[in-house]
Amino acid sequence: MKKFLLTVVGLTLCLSVFAGCTKSSNSTETKTVATTEELEPYGKYAETVTYTIGKSTPGIPKLPQGQTYEDNAYTRYLNETLNVQNKNKFEAKSGENYDQKISMALASSDLPDIMSVNAETLRELVDNDMIADLTEVYESSASDYVKEKYDSYDGRALEAAIFDGKLMAMPSTSNANIPTMLWLRKDWADKLGLAEPKTVADVEKILTEFVQKDPGGNGKGKTIGLTLAKTVGGLYGSLFQGDNIFATYNSFPRQWIEQDGKVVYGSITDETKQGLGLLADWYKKGLIDPQLAVRDSIEAVIISGEAGAFFGPWWSSDYPLNDAKRQNNNADWQPYIISKDGSDKIIAYTQNPAGEFYVVRKGFEHPELLPKIASALNDKLVREDLNYEPVVDFTKGGFDGGKPLGIMINFNDATAQMYKDLKATVDGEKEVDTLTLDDRTSYNNIVEYLKDPTKADANQWSGYTSRMVAAKLMAETKIDEVNPVFFGQTKSMKLKWTNLVKLEDETFLKIVTGQESLDYFDSFVNTWNKTGGSEITNEIAEAIKEK
Repeated sequence: MKKFLLTVVGLTLCLSVFAGCTKSSNSTETKTVATTEELEPYGKYAETVTYTIGKSTPGIPKLPQGQTYEDNAYTRYLNETLNVQNKNKFEAKSGENYDQKISMALASSDLPDIMSVNAETLRELVDNDMIADLTEVYESSASDYVKEKYDSYDGRALEAAIFDGKLMAMPSTSNANIPTMLWLRKDWADKLGLAEPKTVADVEKILTEFVQKDPGGNGKGKTIGLTLAKTVGGLYGSLFQGDNIFATYNSFPRQWIEQDGKVVYGSITDETKQGLGLLADWYKKGLIDPQLAVRDSIEAVIISGEAGAFFGPWWSSDYPLNDAKRQNNNADWQPYIISKDGSDKIIAYTQNPAGEFYVVRKGFEHPELLPKIASALNDKLVREDLNYEPVVDFTKGGFDGGKPLGIMINFNDATAQMYKDLKATVDGEKEVDTLTLDDRTSYNNIVEYLKDPTKADANQWSGYTSRMVAAKLMAETKIDEVNPVFFGQTKSMKLKWTNLVKLEDETFLKIVTGQESLDYFDSFVNTWNKTGGSEITNEIAEAIKEK
């Protein structure tokens, strides 16, 4: 990507920018009227630039009294920094309402200057030549720090926005949320004299002891070993998934992966069958929640102290374990990295690094405004202007929706960096006022926890455990990443995917809970292929070739 951008800039930027381009009334290309200085990431416009947006709102406005989506702490910051002002072409609640507004704008060819869209709509906009090529203005007007953030995804984030060699959007990024961990009642394990788990076999031993010996005093037959969601795997970075188990078999449910040079759906592989076999065996032995198939609230049995383990992301101590700690301050939940052989390296699949895309209407005279605003919000404001008082007050007040553009660009390892920043601050190597506002809150909880862990409240415990224990595991665990090759939607998926997902969920749950034997998996694969799966797989293979 970097080589491509530099090549394009070397050939064309000097011609179009330094000459001072204008947009003719009959031009089919988007040309900027910005000066060389104004093209700089934080170059302030000589005259106020007004731009229209499609504003995605929280639904119920969460703004300070007297402030609006067009006039608030963030819009004033951008006005002071860049001399720009947004006008909302439409406002709609994020989700279905916003998507409907976008569809109407496309149908009428009446687009706002800048807006956010999903991957499917991005493709439609590109195919209909309705949005600007951002290749040049990304190079000239995005800050180096923002580029570093995108580069941390090894090209995968920007690649999703490149069509025929042209950068057609700037994506919001989704940073790594792996590895998920085994969260375990360490106080129960200590009571039974059990060593900390490292392998799948260790986990089975501990769950067996929990269920058979009832260290929590719930009563015979009432202690749950492992809680598991009805959707047993494949929901990235989520609570109560069995992905950690599946990964030990090189299985990646719900993910489109490459296997032997071909695109394969991870839920229909032999490796996934093996993973289901282990979970089914654990269920049969009573190690997994016997009410799995009908359990409506897993959180309830964790908070009440009936369950001893679950798989979840680094933030699990914030939810649901914060509530569990409030219920029983002696409950000592701790995270562990589990591998097949106890090594310090695990395998895990990654998520879609670019789920939302920001585009510029073709013909808008300031296409560079998108990378400039993205840089102001994701670089300057979070570093140089970190303590800009109006935004600090806005954030501390619990308000939301002020940013005219919701584009979020993080480093892929943002959680690991958060841990390193907090540790450096706790160790006195970094100043507190250089932390983000959220991290300052975490820092305060960590400091209070460290004064006397036995007297720490639930917030102090969860703040310390998530940011200093679980996040440390994320930072230090070696991960062999498996990158899915497709995240979009094909023509057949629109019609058939819902039923295929339902088939998968029902089959996996039946196998795990013993309603069907493991051999039923083969029948599932056959049905999946015949009812649309094979057709969709072929479509995805073609889509990858075209990309």
